[in-house]
Amino acid sequence: MLQTQSYTITTKPFSVSNHSFTTPIKSIPLRHAGPTFSISLPQFSVTCHHPQLFQQKPFPPPPQRPQPPSVYKGKAVLTVSPRAPEFTSMESGSFKISREGCMLLQFAPAVGVHQYDWNRKQVFSLSVNEMGSLISLGAKDSCEIFHDPFIGKGDEGKVRKVLKVEPLQDGSGHMFNLSVQNKIENINESIFIPVTKAELAVFNSLFHFIMPCLLGWNAFGSSIKPEVYTANPKHEDYEWNR
Repeated sequence: MLQTQSYTITTKPFSVSNHSFTTPIKSIPLRHAGPTFSISLPQFSVTCHHPQLFQQKPFPPPPQRPQPPSVYKGKAVLTVSPRAPEFTSMESGSFKISREGCMLLQFAPAVGVHQYDWNRKQVFSLSVNEMGSLISLGAKDSCEIFHDPFIGKGDEGKVRKVLKVEPLQDGSGHMFNLSVQNKIENINESIFIPVTKAELAVFNSLFHFIMPCLLGWNAFGSSIKPEVYTANPKHEDYEWNR
């Protein structure tokens, strides 16, 4: 008489790289000279991964305000940063510029080696036209820009700022000198800092880039839609037609 025999097969989890598949339940008949029996394999799954195929995380969005470039020298530091224009809404729903943007020059005197007193910083605001004056400077050219916030008013002359840019004697660049006289707050300070040709070239490149934004032209450019002008072409002579 044949005796019933049972066999047990145990499967262990294993991994291969970045693939997933599941084995169906199988019944495998085994034959030999003795009795006939079958083995049922349980359903199991395999998960694996390829590290090189992992989806890369997206880069974080860039900061809205980049780090302003700075010129560090022994007696002072100079940084430049733009200020956006201001807009006013109109009844038609559009906007107009109420105040043009500008470029802020910030001067801070040194109080030690690689140490600067930002509590005594002085700020000079360059308009677009004044930026043009610096851009057009030649190697031997100089310019002087005068600011009085109370010009034409009763306190005229009480606060004045003068920015002088003069060529260095060795021809290596220009000396920036900001003089501030404030009789109201009893401030009389002058900050000097030499700027090399390369450093001034970087500033001028930034001036060229940011000028359209300070005038609001970037907003105008973003509002131009080719499909609108294609659907409604206007062949007008804007110089002679009124």
